[in-house]
Formats: sequence, structure tokens, C-alpha cells
Amino acid sequence: MLKLAANLDWLFTDLPIAARFQAAKAAGFHGIEGLFLWQHPLEQLQTAQRQTSLPLVLMNAPAGNWSQGERGLAALPGREEEFHRSLELARHYATALGCRRVHVMAGLRCDTLTHQAQLELLRNRLRIACDVLAVAGIDVLIEPLNSQDMPGYFIDSFPLAATIIHQVARDNIGLQFDIYHCQKIHGNVAKNIERYFTLIKHIQIASVPYRHEPGTGELNEAWLFDFIKKMNYAGWIGCEYQPSTSGPESLRWITPYLEF
Repeated sequence: MLKLAANLDWLFTDLPIAARFQAAKAAGFHGIEGLFLWQHPLEQLQTAQRQTSLPLVLMNAPAGNWSQGERGLAALPGREEEFHRSLELARHYATALGCRRVHVMAGLRCDTLTHQAQLELLRNRLRIACDVLAVAGIDVLIEPLNSQDMPGYFIDSFPLAATIIHQVARDNIGLQFDIYHCQKIHGNVAKNIERYFTLIKHIQIASVPYRHEPGTGELNEAWLFDFIKKMNYAGWIGCEYQPSTSGPESLRWITPYLEF
């Protein structure tokens, strides 16, 4: 069976964070994930998690000054101390909440370094992240992001992400395969799932092109879900989308997948 996780920074955002846990549970999601969970008091998250019994399956490490356009620290020169602090905070929250996957964002391309120099910096930082988080049994994930939604993001293709994973050469690094980003970067989603399947540690989904709930765009998500099941994928699928409506209609797509 597919295991679906609600992204609490995309879904139910009109509610306080604790109520989002309850809403995800009521909607039938099997788990949760989030980008900015470390912005909330840990005790509040722990209480909400106990009350709902929803596992936290993925969280992001702090990614720099998001409001000022930063999208990660791992490939940015001169940010060593902040990068280390972000790892420690992510490890603290992930350990306390039982999360075993942390997305470490690379950041944007830098004008002061060549591509090769920035790539080497990123590889070294990711090795550090893997070593820091391995102590707590946590995997590091990297994710290619499309240049329309995230202009200038360093990891902008799946071949580059795969190369980085192989070069970092740590057991606890893997690919966060976002179907939305794959379709916008490369297309041919099913073939790319096959191509990178051994690297995939987490999948995310949203419709294309408007990043709404599955079933509202150009992809046949029902076919993709069946394909993923036939691949014997045992991980989680994060639902990271902007609902097309504020009502329950935007959650109806999940009904066929509620059995767990």
C-alpha cells in the first residue's frame, strides 16, 4: 500500500500547527512532513504528534534567510558556522520527533565560485551533514528543483543529483524524488523513477503545471501511483501541493488510497 504524508507547510495552512496534525489525521493521511517545523516549539509538535500518532517522515533543515530569497546553505561559501547550526537544530528536532529523513537544501548558484568549485563545496558539506546526522540514524536527502519555480537553484537536474549522491559516497544520502519537479525539468516521470529508483529515499507529488492536488493537471497520477506500487516502493509519498480550493473537494483525490 502507498503511504501518504501531508506536508504541513503546504496543506491546512489556515490552521495553527497543532490543528494541522489533527486535520491531516482526519483527512486520512498516514503521516506528515514539513519544511519549517523547527520554527515551532518542539513541545507543541511532540504533543500534537502524540495526540494523532502520525509519524513525521521528512523535515527540512534550516535553509538560510528564506524571506530574503536564500534556498539552502550547503553550497554557499563562508556559511560554515550557520550550516553546522542548521544541522544541529535539524538533528535535535528530528530525533525528538522520530524523523529519519532530513532534506538538506543546497542553495543558489554563486557568482564568486566556478561551478566546479561550488560543486566541490557542496559535496564536502553534504559529507559533513551525512556524518552529523548518521549518529542519530538519520538520512540526508537532496532534491533537484526546477528553474521556473526556483531560479538559480544549484541542484537543477536529476542527473546532477545522482552524480552528487554517488560522489558523496555515504550510506545515508539519497534522492528526494519530486514528481512535480521531475516533470517540469525532464518529463518522462515513470522512466526517471525507474532510472533513479535505487537512489530514491522519498517521493513527493503535486499536479503539473499548477502544483495543485493530484488529478488536476497534465499527469495521470492514478497510473503513476499504480506504477510506483508495482515497483515495490516501500517508502513514503509526500503530498506537497497547493490545494486548488479551500474546501474538502481538494482532498477527495486521497479516498482511493486511505487503506493502510
